[in-house]
Amino acid sequence: MKITTPQTATACAMIALGFTTFATSAQAQEISCGATYTIQSGDSLSQIAADVYGSAGDFQIIYSANSAAIGSNPGIIRVGTELQIPCLGGDVAESTADASAITAVETTDSLPAPEIDVIRVVAGGNWAPFLNEDQEQGGMITEIVNVALANAAGTPDYRIDFINDWGAHLTPLVSDHRYDFSLAWFRPNCEIVDRLSDDSKFRCNNLMWSETLFEQVFGYYTRTGEATPADYSDMFGKTICRPAGYSTFMIEEHDLVEPNVTLVRAEKPQECFVGLAEGRYDVVALATDTAEGIISSEGLTESITYNEGLSQVLTLHAVTSNTNPNAEANLTALDDSLRQMKSTGEWFNIVRRHLSEFRAANQS
Repeated sequence: MKITTPQTATACAMIALGFTTFATSAQAQEISCGATYTIQSGDSLSQIAADVYGSAGDFQIIYSANSAAIGSNPGIIRVGTELQIPCLGGDVAESTADASAITAVETTDSLPAPEIDVIRVVAGGNWAPFLNEDQEQGGMITEIVNVALANAAGTPDYRIDFINDWGAHLTPLVSDHRYDFSLAWFRPNCEIVDRLSDDSKFRCNNLMWSETLFEQVFGYYTRTGEATPADYSDMFGKTICRPAGYSTFMIEEHDLVEPNVTLVRAEKPQECFVGLAEGRYDVVALATDTAEGIISSEGLTESITYNEGLSQVLTLHAVTSNTNPNAEANLTALDDSLRQMKSTGEWFNIVRRHLSEFRAANQS
């Protein structure tokens, strides 16, 4: 995907690129949460977030509230677009999810046989604020699916199990139809399946995907003071750190693979950012909501810069096996309810509550 350069954007005069180094015109117009803001030349989502919330890293919630208006690249925002600026914290609608539908399974051994008339959902844990058995309602994604299934046409019976072995979710639990859905997986660009890893190829060839549950902003971090890549190819020859166990389809899509780059799989995301600051790596590739918390906790705010111009949006979904005889019926029930939640605002109420609580916890 070719990204518009700052020079092209200036020439067009209709697009405000989201680079944080640009001077913002936001001060010419008062910005406050709970109100509408019209994008002006020079604005960026991160600068707007910094003005409203005091933290540039909080632009994810602005994007979540306005993804349809902004489009698939939050690093490029169009002059004249009206954004709804949500308030963080404050009065947020309480959860309507039935927590009794969620259980924790200690192991994947000796699972009961599938129940024919029950939609069974398996979720992984330890991924706050999205999926976390120790979090309220099991995290944001769990609550969204819980509410969607509770309100689905025909009021189907369902259950959500947290199973601690992520590696078993797609195979064998979903592929053998012991579970109808697994939460939650990023959808690769299956139009370029031949360029993807075996893991991504499996997803493309064997799974069916729900309506988008959440759109996560993903991007690239470099050292402050060094040249910022204007295009993905500018990272060729660089050492990119991506934590072990994390998907790589989003960088494969832009040919950021061996031998074009040296890819390092650090054990933890924190190691990537410390290594970047110390000069051992040139780039860290990570979702912004995860990255911003780590950068802050490691005291690296002044040392590391986010390249907003090369932002990508990754979509999270519930997945089911394409050989599951109930796949289409289950997807229709879930998707119709999800679309209804989005149209009424219930989806964003859940998103805002979880993102606000996660933000507050990381800032405490």
